[in-house]
Formats: sequence, C-alpha cells, structure tokens
Amino acid sequence: MKRIYTSWRSQWRILCMSPIFLLFFLTANAQTNRYVISGKVTEEGTNAPVPGAGIKVQGTNFAVAAGSDGTYSLVANLAPGNYQVSVTFIGYKTASQQITLGSNNNVTANFTLGQDAMGLDEVIVTGTSQGTTRKQLGNYISTVKGDDLNKAPSGNVLASMQGKIAGAQISQNSGDPAGGMSVKLRGISSANSSTEPLYIIDGVIVNNSTTRVTNTTGNYDGANFVGSIGQNRMVDINPADIERVEVLNGASAAAIYGSRANAGVIQIFTKKGVAGKTQVNFNTNFVISELRKKIDVNRSPVKFGGSVDVLTQDVIATPLATTTSAVTRYDYQDYIFRTGYGTDNNLSISGGGENTKVYSSFGYFNNQGIIKNTDFRKYNFRTNLDQKITNWASLSAGLNYIKSAANEKPDGNSFFSPMNSVTIIGNFHDLWRRDANGNLMAVGERGRVNPVSVIEDIKQRQEVDRIIANATLKLNPIKNLTLDLTLGADNSNQNGTTYIPPYTYNVNPDFFGGGANMAANQNGYASAASNKAFMFNNEINATYQAKISDLLSSVTQVGYSYQYESGRYGLIQGRGLVPKISTVNGASTQLPSIDGRTELSISGAYVQQNFKYKDHLFVTGALRMDESSVFGKDHRNQLYVKGSLSYVLSSADYWKKTNLSSWWDTFKLRAAYGQSGNLTGIGPYDRINAYSGQAFVGYASLFSSAQLANENVKPERQDELEIGTDLGFFKNRLTLSFNYYNKKVKDLLLSQVIAPTEGYSSFLNNIGSLKNTGVELVLGGTPIKTNDFSWNSTLIFNKNKNEAYNVGAMRLLSTNPGAPVAIIDGQPIGVFYGTYFARNADGSLVTNAAGIPQQAKDGAGNPLRKVLGDPNPDYTWTFVNEFNYKRFGLRVQLDGVEGSDVWNADWRTRQGVGNGKVAEQEQMGLLPRGYVAGVYAIEEWRIDDGSFVKLREISLSYNIGKVKSISNMTVVLSGRNLISWDKYKGYDPELNSAGQSTILRNIDFGSVPIPRTFSLGLQVKF
Repeated sequence: MKRIYTSWRSQWRILCMSPIFLLFFLTANAQTNRYVISGKVTEEGTNAPVPGAGIKVQGTNFAVAAGSDGTYSLVANLAPGNYQVSVTFIGYKTASQQITLGSNNNVTANFTLGQDAMGLDEVIVTGTSQGTTRKQLGNYISTVKGDDLNKAPSGNVLASMQGKIAGAQISQNSGDPAGGMSVKLRGISSANSSTEPLYIIDGVIVNNSTTRVTNTTGNYDGANFVGSIGQNRMVDINPADIERVEVLNGASAAAIYGSRANAGVIQIFTKKGVAGKTQVNFNTNFVISELRKKIDVNRSPVKFGGSVDVLTQDVIATPLATTTSAVTRYDYQDYIFRTGYGTDNNLSISGGGENTKVYSSFGYFNNQGIIKNTDFRKYNFRTNLDQKITNWASLSAGLNYIKSAANEKPDGNSFFSPMNSVTIIGNFHDLWRRDANGNLMAVGERGRVNPVSVIEDIKQRQEVDRIIANATLKLNPIKNLTLDLTLGADNSNQNGTTYIPPYTYNVNPDFFGGGANMAANQNGYASAASNKAFMFNNEINATYQAKISDLLSSVTQVGYSYQYESGRYGLIQGRGLVPKISTVNGASTQLPSIDGRTELSISGAYVQQNFKYKDHLFVTGALRMDESSVFGKDHRNQLYVKGSLSYVLSSADYWKKTNLSSWWDTFKLRAAYGQSGNLTGIGPYDRINAYSGQAFVGYASLFSSAQLANENVKPERQDELEIGTDLGFFKNRLTLSFNYYNKKVKDLLLSQVIAPTEGYSSFLNNIGSLKNTGVELVLGGTPIKTNDFSWNSTLIFNKNKNEAYNVGAMRLLSTNPGAPVAIIDGQPIGVFYGTYFARNADGSLVTNAAGIPQQAKDGAGNPLRKVLGDPNPDYTWTFVNEFNYKRFGLRVQLDGVEGSDVWNADWRTRQGVGNGKVAEQEQMGLLPRGYVAGVYAIEEWRIDDGSFVKLREISLSYNIGKVKSISNMTVVLSGRNLISWDKYKGYDPELNSAGQSTILRNIDFGSVPIPRTFSLGLQVKF
C-alpha cells in the first residue's frame, strides 16, 4: 500500500525527538547525591498498613510501592533541595509532604491515608505520559478495580465489566463458551462502522475485531446475512491479570486519542511487580454451566394432516388441513442441551528489589458449552518487568501470550445450527431413527437437517495464537520534565475449519453451499480459513510541570503517535465429499476462495495545556492533528480540539470555613467539550473502485463491485458537550455523580441508492447526522460501617436517547431472520419498521368472522408499515450491595434494562412449524383454524418485550486467613446470570444473533442461550 507522508508529520517528529537530545546535555551537568527516603503508610482511623500504595518524588522518576506491612524504602539520586513526596492508592486520598534533601542522606516520611469514596485523588491516565487526578478532570471517567472483576469470575473481561460502568451498555450476544460481547458507550456513534470502543492495554492499542474463520459465508442459507458474529478478541485477555480498568466515555476524555476514539476508550492496566518479599498468588475455580430457562413446547397429542414424514409445517401449510393425526411429542431441548463443566486457574508471582520488579502469571481456562460437543479452552502467560536503568531512566516491558481453541457448532444465522435445527421442525419427529445400515433418517420435508446430525457430525474448530507486547522507556532528564517512548505490538493468528459430512438423506442444497441445481452427489462441505492481524503503535510524549506562583501551576504536554495495521484473510472451501474425507482438497467441487489483504496507517500529534489554581480550579485545553491512509488526500488530515473546566468548591478555603463543610465533604462542578473522529470508519481501500477477476467466455475479465466508491468521502466527526457534578456527604459515606451529555455525529457514512444507468446500484457518501443525549447517575452509600460489619451500596442509572436526522430516504436492511431494521429520519438508529395489526379506535385488534386478527392495509388493500419497536433501551440500571461481616463477604449485583424491544424470529417460527404453544392451542381447538397462518406474515407479531431485571452476579466469600505456610486463604462461592425477571417469550432478551453488529440489535434467531453459572473457588497467597 502506498504511504503518504506530509511535511507536518516530519516537523512533528523533529519537534518530539529534540527533547531527547536535550536531556543528555542536561543530565551530564546535574550534580546529585544518594538519598534513602523511608517510612510507613497506614490507614487513617484503623492504623492498618496499606500494602501496594505508591510513593513517588514528584517531578522525578523515583517511585516505589509499599510492602505488605506498609513500609517502604525509596533510594533516589537527586540534587539537594526541597521536594514533594506523594502517596497514592485506589480508594484513598492522596497524601503529600515536603521533604528537604541536604547533608543527611537518610530521610523519614510517614503517611496516613484517608479513604476517598469519591476517588478525586485517584490518578487517571488519559493518553498522555503523566496521569492526572480525577479532581482535575472536567469529564467523568469510570474506574473498575481488578478485584471487582473477579468476585464472580466469568473468564471474559467484558462479561465481568457488565453493569459496573456508568454510560455503558455491555451485553452478551451468545451463550457459546467464547460468545461475543458488545460494548456501547453513550449510545451508537456510527451507522456504517463499528461503535465498539478503542481498547488499550498498558499503552498498547489492541485488536478487538470479530472475524469468522468458522461459519464462513460459503455454507450459509441465503445471501443476505448482515452482522458480526463470533468471538471478539477481548476474550483472550485474562481478567486475573488486571489491576484496574479506566473507561473514557466522553469525547473530551477521549479526544487526546483523536481519530480512533469516536466510540470512547477502555484502558486496561495489568498488574505490576512489587518490591520486597516474593508474593505468590494462586486461585482455582470449578465452574458449572446450565440452561437457565427452558421454552415450553407443544404437548398436543395431534397434528394437522397426515404422516409425520410428509408434513412439518402443518399449522400454516396450504391448503389448511382440517383433519388431524395422532403424534408423539418430544422436547428436543433435552437432547441438545447439557450441563457444562469448567475450570479457571491462575498462578502469579510478584517480587523484586529496588531496581528490578517482576510480575509473571500463568492461566488456564476450560469451559464446556451448554450445547453438546462445544467447548472453549485458553492458556495465558504474562510477564511484566519494571527496570530502573539509571537515576533518570527506567524501562517497563510486558509480554502476553495467549493460545486458545474452541470446538463450535454453526451459529444462529443458519438453519443447521443446533438451535435452529430444532426450531424449524415440528416436535413430533423421532430424531434417533436409523435405517438398516445405521444411518440417521430425515426429519420431514424441505430437506431439513436432523438435529442429531448437527450435534454429532458437524465439526467446527477455531484456534488462536496471539502475542501482545509493550515497552515504555521513561526519562526524567531534569526536575519536572518527563519523557516517555512507548512501543506496542499485537499479533494474532486465527485458524478455523468446518466439516459437514455427506448425508444419506435428502438435505437442502444450500446446506452445502450449493443451489437449487446442485447434483445429489455434491453432498458434504469442508472449509479452512485463516485470519492474521498485526497492529503496531509507537508513541513519544513529553510532560513539563511548572510552578508559576504559589497559587498557580502548569502542566504542558506534547506527543506524537504512529499506528500501523495489516491483515490477511484466506478461505478455501469445497463441496461434494466422500465418507471419511474432511479436507477441502478432497471435495469434488471447489467453491470460490478468498485471499484478502489490507493495510492502513494513522499518525497524529497533540499538545495539551493544564493550569491549576490553588487546589480547586483546573482548566485544560488540547489540540490534536491526525492523518490516515484510509481517506483521500483532501480529507486525510483532521484537527480535533478539547477543553474542560473543573471547579472543586470543597477544596477552596472559603468552603472549609462555612457550616456546610461539616456535613458536605465534596462539591465539584465540571464541564467539558471535545471532538473526536472516525478515521477507520471505512475499509482501507473502500474509497477506491476495486475490481475482481472472473472468467468470461474463456477469457479473464474484470468485474467491479456494485457500490461506486467515493474518493471524496469524509470521516465521520463527533462533537460532545458534557456537564456534571460530584458530591459527597457525611464524611463521603453518601456520594453522587451526575453527568449530562449531548453528542452529535455528522457526516455519517451511508450507502446512497443511485440510478442503474450509472453502472452501479449504490454510492458511499456522507449523509446526515445522529445524536445521543443522555444522563448518567452514580449513587454510592455506606449505610452501616462498624469494626465488624459494613454495608456498601452503589446504584448506576443510564438513560440515552438516540436519533438520526437529515439522513434522507429511509433505509431498510435485509437480514437473515427477516428483521426489518431501518434507518429513518427522526428515529433511533436500527428501529424495527414493518407491517402491523389493524386496530379499532379503542386499541383492540380487528378480527375477521373467524376471530383471526387482521393486518392493517390502506384503501387499495396495500399493507401499511410503521415503526414497530426500538432495540435501544429507554434506560438501564445496576444496583450493587456488598456486605462484610468479620471474615464473611457477600456481593449481590442486579442489572436492569427497560423499554427495549426484541425481534423474536424463533418464537414465530416455532408456531409456524407446530412446536409452539400458540400452535398447540390451534391444534387443540382453542384457537380458530388458520389463526397462526393468518398472523404469521404480520411483522408486529414478532416484536417481543426485551425489558428485564437480571441477577447478574452473587458471591459469598469466607476468609480463612493464615494457614501454616499460607499467608492468606479465601473460599468463594459465586453465580452469574442466575435469575432473569422478564416477560420475554424466548430464552433470554439479552441475546443478539447479529453478534457485535452496530445497527442490528436485539435479534433472536437461533442464538445459544446465555447459561447460568455456579463457581466454587479457592484463593491462596504465599
């Protein structure tokens, strides 16, 4: 791919590199002495040690962590003078004191940390070399401790984050052992590209894409599949390695990341080594997964029509039969589901000395799916090294290796998936019948596959090898100047195989990637696919802290980054297999193969200025310029701005003198404005008309895509205004954070229909805008706190309203499950738009003489259509309660979603084939004959209530304490997704058969139900 370099990029490189040359001159002339600063860090009130607290000499690179007893010893080579030493730890207020370094080389400094429920002194990293405190931020940032992710272990970091982030809607799309997760921060931020946030692990931008190497398109019924299904790569990350997660929802917080931050940023920080005695931690969990809810099936002793081998869709088949035949009914759920067992094990070793600290971990995760013959296995290895090189230089490096393997079944968007195979047939077939040769027999008409064949014979396997590596060189050439250079790489390799054996009974030709004219001997299908993805990022940052006066200080930051991505996808496939042959080269007919290669780069530079007046007024402004190879030269460079204001009234002297300060501890007002973009909103070559070679009358010919490319297409651009407040009362035992945001995205990338005379059917263009407005509320409290008992509660409430405007003509997407998903001016993105029931003035259904509801039509008899439902919820909430009594701990988390609609394709299909409860009523004469057939085509009939309250997590722990050579031992019993209070007629309203799709949400079409899980764990420390 041709790379384009502009003059401003070269200038920025020179500007950003020049401080490195300067530092060598400055350090060569610095006169330093060796000092030892030591002391102890304890908790206010209890005087208990605070292990792991970070002690740092401000404006330098000298820092250390307190040991298990709270003591520390920090060796620093510094010039004599006055220095500020600060101590920070999550959940505590920052403590600082000034020390004087002179003739005495040993200095003692003890610290007492008070608890900080609001976290205003917590250090937050927002894309620059030096973090800032939450007190200084004009925008809201959520922080989740690593311990909170593992109280009810899931093995998936995104699943563990559900309900813990304000402004985030995190949903599980499938109950597969490695099923995909979707994350939306403050609503949908694009219409054409992904709205998943940017993920950064220890400074490395990592891959979270979803690429299918099994369930490839060649073996799918229908050509209208739309979605993004399967594993997304965050499943590779081990939650046990995580120290904390920071979530940047708003454009102002994410603006420093520029053109990749339109959907927000999730930063993950992994655990580091701690100086002192070597610490060994081991935890193991035994996990049980089971189906949470079974669907009620038809129990009618009769069916319409004749033999069970002749007719499956007896309820809607025309002409409507009125005679009945006796049948035996089965519950196929008892066959395809099972109780799955698994284990989750982690071993970590941490330790080191003054100059070298190391953290290493090993993880093994194995989980059986609740669908028979499915499972997921993962191995993790991680090591983090922190090395002091000189008095002014240190190096941090990390390496994470992941190897995983999954045995899968076809997913829900095909009729031969486990779920759909039992949904599309009447439940009166004996699935286990075999012919004289022992071969399974067919299950009714239309070439439906026998579900037993799916479970026992279809083989799909996916394997992943992945390496994530990072290195950061941090330099402190002079006091108050910090330089850091970060290099990061993420390299993953997915390989997948699919094998569908030849069957002796008649099967739909599309089942094997064929068509209506496929010969009978073309039975059987095999494919092999691979996806290689490489991401590299390089950043250099400089931070200078200056004290302008006793009241005013300044922090100036500049930086440059370069990101590169490449991908290679390959697929070979064939049909027509003989028994015992499962490879593609054994197929009699080779199907079209794929060899896709992509490459792109993004570079950018920023400058950020922060001013602090006393310790209560903070002003920040920033500019960032980005360049991307994805867009044309006229729109390749984009400038983004941000600004924020934070005013902490409770830190001001006048506030402390009022009577309010006796009970009102924290009062912070904040406002922020930011811009961000989407410079990866289209594919690397989508702006260029691409041609593919095909044979034509014996010659090689070029054929173009049906979509006309647009060289002048612009990236989507986002502006967001956020205002909020943080309040704390009664010694911060009652806390409240409130946010209001207004986010607008303009220049949406959409396909526009054009005249066929142009030679194309559509044109990629910038059309219209969308906006999200919403509120976020985080209410925390400690109703009871004594020496033996404490009770902490947290309530998170999120409300987001999404709307598209100026998008022109309505766009109706065609989808496999028939969901009429639309983009309509003035409506939320992705609403369901279709036919509906006719109603009387009082709202009751219009019925015919037989009592069958009628479809709404105009005067000419044409069907009428309207917005039937909205998959976007009106609001979501989470309520968490934590109780601790002596050595016992109990944590309960409830998640709620209200006002969300689901396209329940499976429920309607079950009625049509006669295995649902409505069909049962018709077969039993409780509904008029023809009822199901009469309402079957009315799309409103498939809209279901997706609201729910779910017992997401519950965990009960008991701390045994010290046992011989074990310094601490804890036993934990936990559960996830145990109960769902809902009115949904399917398995779970949280499912989505379109996977991680941006626009297609809440579509239930053959997805594996989300299981409930129980876990028994043991945690030990040595």
